Amino acid sequence: MTLSFLNIPYRFILFILLTLTFSLRFDSVYADDNIADVIIVGAGLSGLSSAYYLKKAGKTAVILEMSPHIGGRIRTASYVDNAHAEIGLEEFWENNPALEIIRELNIPLETSYTSFSSFYYQGNLYPFAHESNLEFLESVISADEMKSYKKWDQKMTELYKQLDRRPLASDLLALKDISFADWIKSTSGLSPKTQEFVRIETEPEYATSWQQISALDGIAEWHFFSGEGLAPYHVVGGNQRAAQAIADFIGNDKIRPNQLVTHIKSTNTGVEVTTTDLGTFQQHVYRAKYVITAVPLFRLNDIQFNPPLSSDRKQAIKTQSGGAYFTAHVLVDNKASHYWTHKGDSLLPILSDGPLGVIYEGKSEANKDAVLNLLVSGDYAERFNSRVSALEDVQKILLEAFEKQWPGFRQSVKQMTFYRYHPSAIASWPIGRSRFDSLSDTLRLPQGRILFAGDFTEDTHSNGASHSAIRAVKDILLQK
Repeated sequence: MTLSFLNIPYRFILFILLTLTFSLRFDSVYADDNIADVIIVGAGLSGLSSAYYLKKAGKTAVILEMSPHIGGRIRTASYVDNAHAEIGLEEFWENNPALEIIRELNIPLETSYTSFSSFYYQGNLYPFAHESNLEFLESVISADEMKSYKKWDQKMTELYKQLDRRPLASDLLALKDISFADWIKSTSGLSPKTQEFVRIETEPEYATSWQQISALDGIAEWHFFSGEGLAPYHVVGGNQRAAQAIADFIGNDKIRPNQLVTHIKSTNTGVEVTTTDLGTFQQHVYRAKYVITAVPLFRLNDIQFNPPLSSDRKQAIKTQSGGAYFTAHVLVDNKASHYWTHKGDSLLPILSDGPLGVIYEGKSEANKDAVLNLLVSGDYAERFNSRVSALEDVQKILLEAFEKQWPGFRQSVKQMTFYRYHPSAIASWPIGRSRFDSLSDTLRLPQGRILFAGDFTEDTHSNGASHSAIRAVKDILLQK
């Protein structure tokens, strides 16, 4: 058979069409040989920061992100009447390198409270309505208890300074084999009430019980509170603005959303990263000189590495644990603000020491409904994240907790919106492990052309995400 008006055999036409189709598919699977100097897996704070530093150093980077949004846990939810509240990351501590990026990009920041917070203990509220951390603590414990506390706090400061020395002294490293709780109870000299104060203030930071983390890592966590503590900052208008500003700087076209990384192959000359597009389920292969993985710890087990990760890196991943977060945004009548204010001043954040977690205040317009932001951690977060119970049951538990804490409050609640996380979303180290041990050190070292970033390589906070980005980029720039 022929197409008579062109005098071309039909079979030849079919062959051309099949060839063109195959070529199109081939091009859609494989990207250019070198799409950039560096491929970054993950568009959270660590990945975005890595791309920022690489661009400033004159290197090109492309970020592959499995979700449709950037920022990782830096997410801000918006509601009616211009109200908004954070979904994940709540604050940037004043020693966080990310603040340097934010200031360089002229993103406005604000801070309204210190590292200590108002808290409930045995049904009583201890309101932070003071000028400083120590003044607040003096209102909580007696003069004798305060004297013991200052002595203990000074000891914690001295121990923290030793954490910068490598290798760690053997007696200090041995603290990874006892829980933070047991170590405090047996060596601190603090009164039971002061010990409970330390527990309540610190547990939301590592998102699990102080019985579940090592004493060595408890020392590292306490430096946020030691002395007068560090100030936490937020981005005016929502932390999401910081993530977007960094993306604008590095170029939004350098971020590829919906790309689930499935394989990472490393050779002596470069890397090959395979993804599945979660919109089309089309496979793509990207090539570069180096790759930085900037994904949560648990995501590393979803990637097939060739050659495989070293045995010590696998052991580091397997034996590290994680804390749990769960977020609830509670829309309430603005007249309910008297529950969390004193003489016109907000007492938030409040550590509830219960299912309500840390109660933050979202942003809303004057005379409009208020938004309370609950950052639930530990056992309650694991329970709420498990999906074993319906969200109506979660709401019932929270309303009952509110009513017990603030009688009559439940009548002011108009709506609750929930955000779940992976059960091990927050980095922590169990008894027997530490961010300072040799296994953690292996994750901070490159494996060939693969570098590992993310908060879990450094600490439990966004500080770790920022520091890991600096480390990974520095290692790449030092390569010949």
